[in-house]
Amino acid sequence: MLSPVEALRKLREEMVMDRRRSVDQQESIQKVQAEIEAIDRAIVDELAMQSGDDSKSSSVSV
Repeated sequence: MLSPVEALRKLREEMVMDRRRSVDQQESIQKVQAEIEAIDRAIVDELAMQSGDDSKSSSVSV
């Protein structure tokens, strides 16, 4: 059986590990969100380039 001090230390250690997991998860979520936003910007850029190519090719072919 654990002494009261050992029980408290074990509880503290478990809480610290839970906190670390929570922080890691939040950082992971933030990283994924940043990647999604980067992909969104790339999609907008690609669409803009395609629109620019379409307008250039149509003016050249006319």
